[in-house]
Amino acid sequence: MPYAITKTQYRDEWVVAFQRGETYLKDCVTKELMISGLTASFALQGAAGRMTRRGTNGLIPSRNRTDSQPTITLEEKHTKETRPGFDVFTAAANLREAMQNASALTASREIDMTIIEALSTATNAYAGGAAQTLTYGKTVDALSDLFELDVMAGNEITCLWTPKAWARLLTFQEFKSADYIDAKPLVGLTLDRPKLWLGAKHIMHTGLPGMGTASASNFIFAKPAVGHAIAGDVKVDAGFNGEDDYSYDRATIYDGSTILQQAGVIKVVTDDTAAFS
Repeated sequence: MPYAITKTQYRDEWVVAFQRGETYLKDCVTKELMISGLTASFALQGAAGRMTRRGTNGLIPSRNRTDSQPTITLEEKHTKETRPGFDVFTAAANLREAMQNASALTASREIDMTIIEALSTATNAYAGGAAQTLTYGKTVDALSDLFELDVMAGNEITCLWTPKAWARLLTFQEFKSADYIDAKPLVGLTLDRPKLWLGAKHIMHTGLPGMGTASASNFIFAKPAVGHAIAGDVKVDAGFNGEDDYSYDRATIYDGSTILQQAGVIKVVTDDTAAFS
């Protein structure tokens, strides 16, 4: 029989739980960096129509402007954790480090969630919002809906897909073959990394509404269609309160997002529960 007195060794470094820890979307939208203030206004130049002919009065008609000024109101958002000194002392690994790491990951995810909340207000939906099982033809057709609204590839188009929708794309030879995509990443290392295909950047994202359900929301949008305002970098503070013997960590952001042009956003609803053949 085994000896009764045994030794247990505890790992003194953290194994971090699976979670998104970076923002994928802040560079896919029109970003305004604020120094101070509550609101950010975006000067949106209206689309010009056709040219006109000289009028019967001998004058050339003046064009009417259709400019607008969408506004974003900043919101104050925080993540904070406090731990007594006894917890820090008795923890198996560096608890202060884990607290700071958790705050950084949470703040990065929040930026993406703010932008996704804005995308969720899109009024244009592919196929009237009916849930789709993606095919190559439907993917191209959804992109063409954006093109019909005068949004071209030069406007930096981004396609956001749930993991199941992304997996469906990977069944298309045209998507996974280096002969069809603009960027040729290292084979075997980048199944989940963004790809440039059909003039758009395709990104898999785990924060999309309805992910894994029969009505999951995916989005195709152009950079000038979505605005995001943020007050500088993430504000962080960490320290120790000697009077009450506790460590603390806090991360803060002031940000907001809105759709600047509805014509530049298409929602594609997919059935993430559909079986793969």
